[in-house]
Amino acid sequence: MSKIFLAIDGSDHSMRATQKAIELAKLTTSSIDVVHVVSPKESKESALQSTGKIDLETKRKQRLQGFFDAISKAGIEYEYIELRGEPDVELVNYANHEPFEFVVVGSRGLNTFQEFVLGSVSHKLAKRSLSPVIIVR
Repeated sequence: MSKIFLAIDGSDHSMRATQKAIELAKLTTSSIDVVHVVSPKESKESALQSTGKIDLETKRKQRLQGFFDAISKAGIEYEYIELRGEPDVELVNYANHEPFEFVVVGSRGLNTFQEFVLGSVSHKLAKRSLSPVIIVR
């Protein structure tokens, strides 16, 4: 069975990317690797607003639950992968660790400042991924 790589960050763009990944999974009978990167900035901000590690994990899963629900409702098998580090680096490394049918990512994420200054995560995935990349607007 082939796999589709789906990068999510909780944004509206990543929800649209999720819908596209579901469509592709149905067409290709693929499963989906749902990948979320917890950046150092996100970790620090979340830690300041939480009461502990369990609270952090619960809040993160609640924020991403809509993505999991959409995939489950469509009857697609998926695996959730949580990585830690800089999103562009971690996503490219994971995308290239095995062959994926497609890499699907939203055109913009939650961090618009970083996109403006450093170039977008989706652009870096498109340039460096070994698999075909679909950027969803």
